[in-house]
Amino acid sequence: MNRRGFIKMLSGMLGLGALALVSGCMAPLVSATARDKSAGDPWQCMNCGHLTRTTEDLTGTRCPRCKKRMLKKISEAQMAEALKKLGA
Repeated sequence: MNRRGFIKMLSGMLGLGALALVSGCMAPLVSATARDKSAGDPWQCMNCGHLTRTTEDLTGTRCPRCKKRMLKKISEAQMAEALKKLGA
């Protein structure tokens, strides 16, 4: 193997490692607190559909799943419907 082949192989391995690291860090569609009514008010991302609950106001904060600022407070009925639709 010559120098050029070695550099191509090394950069390919580093590129695949970086791709696996970056794409593997995504929050689940339904957070762990989404089913617990005592955890706070229900919120849903209008971009990816991420469901969560919190006592804090999430207006203007980023979605942990898609990183867009599209979190919206939803009603308990909408949360129950979304959880049923996802089978969670």
